[in-house]
Formats: sequence, structure tokens, C-alpha cells
Amino acid sequence: MKISNNLLGLLNILIFFVSIPIVYFGIIANKTHSGGECLDLFRKPFLVVGVFVMVMSIFGIIGGCCRVPSILWTYLAIMFLVLFAYFSVWIFAFFITWKPGGGTEIIGTGHKEFKLNRYTEWMQMRVQDKKNWKKIKHCLILGDYCPNLMPGNGTSLRDFNKVELAPVLSSCCKPSVECGFSYENPTVWKKKNNSASSNPDCKAWDNDRKVMCFNCESCKAGMLEQLIISWKAMHLFRTLMLGFLCFVYAVACCAFKNTREKF
Repeated sequence: MKISNNLLGLLNILIFFVSIPIVYFGIIANKTHSGGECLDLFRKPFLVVGVFVMVMSIFGIIGGCCRVPSILWTYLAIMFLVLFAYFSVWIFAFFITWKPGGGTEIIGTGHKEFKLNRYTEWMQMRVQDKKNWKKIKHCLILGDYCPNLMPGNGTSLRDFNKVELAPVLSSCCKPSVECGFSYENPTVWKKKNNSASSNPDCKAWDNDRKVMCFNCESCKAGMLEQLIISWKAMHLFRTLMLGFLCFVYAVACCAFKNTREKF
């Protein structure tokens, strides 16, 4: 039926227009170097994905609207690989989030503390790797993360304890409660010389905004918790995208069958 060819063309025209801002953002990001390593983590993959989607949509438009069997066959072959890769990522998302993680609530506060052993070994290895963690830490320092997102310096301890902190803020921007440090402001804590805590994070803490608790195990755990929250929030989108790709592939199969019968 011709409708399958026309529908495939329309779907890929839509995908083409969606890819334009992705490619544009990727080009601008690659021309901008002020972001340092933080931006380097995302700029090239973002551009590659945008260009790939754009090229794929062009193949789909030509194959669907012009009814070229060889183009459609190539489109189907690549789409199959894309579907396989995307489904693998979809399954992988469940793999890295199956272990619940989560933090221990600190009684009387809106804060939680996080432990690395509550996450999968694969995730732990990602943040324990010195090279990976150096990049993550550099991003936190470069963006002045803690001072910019924590409550103001005039916040009292009572008010600070009422604030519900995100996992990264709670684990990277303040010392563990078991350290027993004296509160001065949200990002400045006075160490006690007679602290009996055996937690190595207590020694790692420093009021220097370039140090904070960025070398703490709790900070690494907080980053993993933030990652899990993000992946879970994106689950519905990933599922809908997988369904959409399956639909496009099914339409492409019908279009290919219809085009082959014409020749």
C-alpha cells in the first residue's frame, strides 16, 4: 500500500526537523571551549547522535517518498542495528538501577547520607576509577557547585536542617553528621580535634570550595544516587521512544515490501 511509503516519508521528515536543533547545539558546543572538561563530556556524543539521526531521516525520506528499494533496504538494516542498540540500553538501564540504593535519613533534618555499597558493583567501579572521578570532580569545582546551590551563608543551623538537599549536595557539599563538626554556615564547618569518628570522609573534608567533600566516598555515592534518579525519571521517555522506533521500523518494513512488489 502506498500509505506505508507516504507515512514513512512523513515520519522521517518529522525526525529530520527534530535533528536540526540537536546538530545545531552540538556544533555550537564544539565551538565553545569555556566549559572545559564538563562540556567535553557531552559535546561530541551529542553532535554525533544529531548527525546520525539526520542522515538516517534523509535515507528514510528518499526510500519512502521516492520508493528506492536499495535505499530502503539500507535504511532497514541500519534501523535494525539502532533498535538492537537502543533495546540493549533500555535493558541496561534496568540493570544499573535494580539495586535500590537510597540514603539513610538523618533524624530531625531533610538530609540523607549515602553509602557506596548500596549500589551495583558496575556503578561503583565507574566512580572509583580515578580518571572518571577526576573529570566529575573537576566539573563540580569548575561550576562552583556547592556555593551556588546551597542555602545562603546567613542560614541558621535550624533552618539549614529543614532544607531538603539533593543527593549530590547532601553528600558532596557538607561533612557527614557522624564527624560531629560545628556548623558555621552551609559550606563552612569547623573540625573538632578530638573527633573519634573512624569515617575517612571526616579527614577528607575541607572548607576550601575546591575541596569540600569531593574526595569523599559519600560524594561518589551521592553522584550515583543522582544518576539513578535521572535514569528512572527518563524511563517513561525511553519506553515511548522504543515504541516509536519499533513503529517506524514496522512502517519501513511495509514500505520496503510494497516497493519491492513494484519492481
